[in-house]
Amino acid sequence: MSHTEQSFQIPWQGIHHIALATADLDATIRFYRDVLGMVCSGVAPSREGRGRHCLIMVTPDDDNQWGFHFFERPVAKSTLGPSDAYPKSFVPHVALRLPDRAAAHTLRERLHRAQVTVTDTDLGTYVFFDNNDLCLEVTWPEGE
Repeated sequence: MSHTEQSFQIPWQGIHHIALATADLDATIRFYRDVLGMVCSGVAPSREGRGRHCLIMVTPDDDNQWGFHFFERPVAKSTLGPSDAYPKSFVPHVALRLPDRAAAHTLRERLHRAQVTVTDTDLGTYVFFDNNDLCLEVTWPEGE
């Protein structure tokens, strides 16, 4: 099959969020809020190795595409691949949104057939790594 033809379409609904690490969450919030004019959520406290974190919405009124999810790390690396620098509870990743749980299940089956390892998260979503070791998370609306 060529890269231009597909026998199956996944109903993607855009990027939900991109998780990144920052050494100084307060400075990151000031930059994105005060310089770029984006909307920042409240700061969630550190728990179980996650570090303080917040969402920064590029488009404030869009509930489906949040934007950036910054996690505070004392030493933030720029790599997106698996790394010993990040605890297992956090890996920088790109979260992709699907319309519902059924579409997520269909994609999971497709990944399984392609022999891609899928790992469930404690948030009810799942993650997998692409061929470049980029972590991708699949998310969908709660209750859907």
